[in-house]
Amino acid sequence: MGTDNKKQPGPGLAVRLILSVIVIGLGVSALVYFSSQKKKPHRGGVKEMVLRVSVKEAVPETVYTRLRGFGVAEPVTTVRLSAEVSGRIIYTHPEFRQGKTIAGGEILFKIDPSDYQASLDNLRAGLAQEKAALDRIRKEFAADRSRLSTIRRTMDLSRAEYDRVRVLLEENSIGNRSAVDQAEQSMNSAIDTHDQMKRSLSLYPVKIKEAEAAVVSAKADVDKAEANLARCTVVAPFTCRIKATAMEKGEYATAGSEIVTLADDSLMEILVSLDAREATSWLSFQNKDRVSSPGWFPKPEPVACDIQWIENNTHTWTGTLARLVEFDQSSRTMTLAVRFDPGENSCDDCPPLVEGMFCRISIPGKPINGLFRLERWLVTTDNTIYVAEDNRLKTRAVNRVYADGDLVFVTGDIRAGDTLITTRLVDPLENTPLRILEEPAGKPVDKPGRPAGKQADKPAGGPDNQ
Repeated sequence: MGTDNKKQPGPGLAVRLILSVIVIGLGVSALVYFSSQKKKPHRGGVKEMVLRVSVKEAVPETVYTRLRGFGVAEPVTTVRLSAEVSGRIIYTHPEFRQGKTIAGGEILFKIDPSDYQASLDNLRAGLAQEKAALDRIRKEFAADRSRLSTIRRTMDLSRAEYDRVRVLLEENSIGNRSAVDQAEQSMNSAIDTHDQMKRSLSLYPVKIKEAEAAVVSAKADVDKAEANLARCTVVAPFTCRIKATAMEKGEYATAGSEIVTLADDSLMEILVSLDAREATSWLSFQNKDRVSSPGWFPKPEPVACDIQWIENNTHTWTGTLARLVEFDQSSRTMTLAVRFDPGENSCDDCPPLVEGMFCRISIPGKPINGLFRLERWLVTTDNTIYVAEDNRLKTRAVNRVYADGDLVFVTGDIRAGDTLITTRLVDPLENTPLRILEEPAGKPVDKPGRPAGKQADKPAGGPDNQ
């Protein structure tokens, strides 16, 4: 008989289970124990960020405005001389070249006068003939007027003779009819001669007027010919500089053709375009209440203006505001003329102000009261500034009134004595605490936090605030 040899379960599995449970229990107990021994972290308060800024006190002031612009120097007088008669140019001034200066009264050029001289001689002869004809008519008028009395006497005698012969024949039968007819014929002839003379004398005034008109016409032709002859010689109207020449000696010029362009450098003018709003607000005008030219601006006050050549600003000339030239609605600008007299600005060590120089112009305007001076970068694009109130940052709205270089002058929500922040800030938060590095004069400021010599908390103004 066989025997069944099956293995019986031993105690190993149960032991392992019990040990695992014991280990897990010990781990959990240790975790609970160590967790109970951990201290909670210290919870501190929220600390505000502090800005370190410089400040100054807002002080209103009176600003003497200046309007600035640019323009090109040009002569006030520029003349283009043209030929007034036709002909060949037979002479030009020795300095008849561009850029040369010619004194006033000197001959610039001549046109061949031969034809005009001949025409003048012919017209003068015709004038002499007309004068002689007028003189002859006047003498004939005087002679015929003296003959009239003789003819009248002859007529009276012929009438008396006719009456005598007729009476003798009709009343006394003395004489014959033939003698009476002859006497009547003589009387009629004398009467006709008398009437003709009277009619001729009545026409003499008309003839004299016609002759006088002919003399005047001939004299006008002579004057015109003399003028044409004089126009053959052209002289400089003033001391001038030749800007350009269009023709030279030997060329044929027709009447009206341009020969030369002259410039008078004794008086220069610079046209400056300015903002119309600033010009009307800051410039002083004459007779503002009574405009002499209705529909146009009054004449500006002739104030002294500073002129600088843009290429060399080491010297400043002085000009005078002369007039308002133009108002351009499309660009909203006003063009003003500033005159410059080189004779009043002459010096030994300064360059001359000549035509074509591009210049910077500064025109003084009216003073403006109650403005506050700030650096341009302290006014934001939204026209606001930052002030310190109780060591807190506040934003104020302002109006830009006037700017001068890096400075801007403002009004608005700003009062005398306000503490203006002069540190450049970038989008700071309203009511941010401030640490003021400088005190406005006469106004003590409480400085909280760390001493001024130590580094403050990180500022919120960006790189410009470091």
